[in-house]
Amino acid sequence: MKKDNDAKTRALSLIKTISSTAVKAGNEAIKRKLNLSAQSDTFMSEAALRLVKGLDELKGAAMKVGQLLSMVDDNILPPGWKDALSKLQSQATAKDWEFIEPIMLKEFKDLSFIKHIDKKAVHAASIGQVHKAELIDGRIVAFKVQYPNLEKNVHSDLQNMKKVVKIANLIPNMSNYDKVFDAVEKLFIQELDFFREQKFYDIYHEKFKNNPNIVVPKTIPEYCRKNILTTEWVDAISLQEWMKQNESQLHNSSECIYTRDKLGSVLLELVFTEVFHFKHIQSDPNPGNFLVTTSGQLVLLDFGATQELSEELIENYASLTLAAIHKDNQELIKVAKKMGFLHRHDPPEAKDSFIKLMEIAIEPFLEETYSWMNSKQLKRTNAESIHFMKATKFRAPNSEVLFINRRLGGNLLIMESLGPTVQAKNILLNILQKKE
Repeated sequence: MKKDNDAKTRALSLIKTISSTAVKAGNEAIKRKLNLSAQSDTFMSEAALRLVKGLDELKGAAMKVGQLLSMVDDNILPPGWKDALSKLQSQATAKDWEFIEPIMLKEFKDLSFIKHIDKKAVHAASIGQVHKAELIDGRIVAFKVQYPNLEKNVHSDLQNMKKVVKIANLIPNMSNYDKVFDAVEKLFIQELDFFREQKFYDIYHEKFKNNPNIVVPKTIPEYCRKNILTTEWVDAISLQEWMKQNESQLHNSSECIYTRDKLGSVLLELVFTEVFHFKHIQSDPNPGNFLVTTSGQLVLLDFGATQELSEELIENYASLTLAAIHKDNQELIKVAKKMGFLHRHDPPEAKDSFIKLMEIAIEPFLEETYSWMNSKQLKRTNAESIHFMKATKFRAPNSEVLFINRRLGGNLLIMESLGPTVQAKNILLNILQKKE
């Protein structure tokens, strides 16, 4: 394999990235203090862009942390960091075919069962990339190929990324987040287990096989390997691309409005069904994991980050949701303490802030219909989250709550981008009632 996968070379590359990022971040901090930097709304930090370039080249757990940081509120990150880090979510660079072909040969021994394969990847991410192919028997498939040697570098990658976060002061009270990094390490190792992901692909395919609005590609077991996951190919475009193509008609054309609202309803129903019925959730909120077919069906991809949820967490979320709907603040605080959002000695402002957060979160479920277009729900949530985090001294939530909230937050981001009008109250209450 290429030299950049050697553990020592990788560590040196990451250290080099950290060093140059730290220098640029320091210079930017000085300029901010001296008011020497003119920042527009589209300003991107040079330090963050240097970090993004280095992480994109390295891939793996280091890039995964960068993707997670891109979801941190821009009121916490230094100026210009959020937009720069967001590039890791949507603009990851694929490896050349010369890098990928030896991996496939190692797993399959020979590739004579493949009639044709597109050497240019259709998608790239932190752990691998996807190639479209036609098999000798005529089936069109997607090969998800994992980059080599990622697992043995996970721990060192994360330790080095902790240094980046600390040096750039990306998260106050960093010591509170040691358990979060431990959880990220565990999650990343799970994502590298393609046989585990294959299992969840099969579970989701079975659960949604009769759903006319959702498509989950079938796995092709005979061509699944430790580092290659093979599924049937589904003709569709990413949800982001669909929104971009229909941007001018999204809120004007009756056909687009119908599909927009249907997709919004499906996305909302999906996330609550996962939490309250399936008892596991695909915790990666990357919008690239959702595709749209020409008939408006939602295609679900990438189940590597699927997390199983404890009965206690599910019950607590149900209780928290119902308390918020009924505006029962006493019960809300009681459940919040149970879940670790609030602690016994937290000041009154922490409790008040949590109640406000829940009022914003539950807003779509109080009326018969709700429109996410211009709702600014995410902006209001982020603003109140800053108050809450300050009141609780930037205390980190437990990892199970963190990953479910990561998905819920990602879902909200997609809903605001899509702007659907949805019978949200009916969807949520029906799912909670079926739970009982």
